[in-house]
This record gives sequence, structure tokens and C-alpha cells, in this order.
Amino acid sequence: MNKIYLEPIAKAHSLIEGVKNGTDLLIKKGIVIDVARLSSLCDSLETSGHLQDEAEESLRIAREKAHGDLQALKELYVDIKTSIKENYSQEMWQTFGVPDKK
Repeated sequence: MNKIYLEPIAKAHSLIEGVKNGTDLLIKKGIVIDVARLSSLCDSLETSGHLQDEAEESLRIAREKAHGDLQALKELYVDIKTSIKENYSQEMWQTFGVPDKK
């Protein structure tokens, strides 16, 4: 998970523990802490962070495949175009969809 999420989550978990351990002191001062909400937000952020990691991994895999397909397409295109140029006159190239000039 991204560090931008890990650090705040760790701090919040530490705060949750501290608040749980010091509940009596907080009550004496009339301080009310919504520990359940803080904990719920931590859980939600952890889930979102993991989903983001999975999405980024899927995107990385798709990008690698697309780049591989693009490279294969370029190589095959050049091979076919070269075969046409070597076997037909310049006037015939456009017939095969090869608009290049020599």
C-alpha cells in the first residue's frame, strides 16, 4: 500500500490505542472521542488502498500487453510493407495500402 496511506493509518491506530487506554482521563475532562468512526475510517482507507493497488497492478499488466502488441504490430507492418516494396513497382504500392515513396 502507498506510504501516503500507511503513515496516517498507523498514526490513527496508535491514537485509537491511546484513547482506549486513557478513556478515564478523557472522561474527567469531558472529552468525547468517536473511536468507532476513527477505526471505521482506517478500515475504509485500508480497503481503498488495497483496491487501488490491485487496479494499478491490472493497469500495469494491461499497459505491458498493449506495448508488446504495439511492438509486434509495428514489426509485422514493416515486414509486410517491405515485402510489397521489394516485389512491386512504386506505382502499385498504393494498391496494397502502402502510400510511401522510395
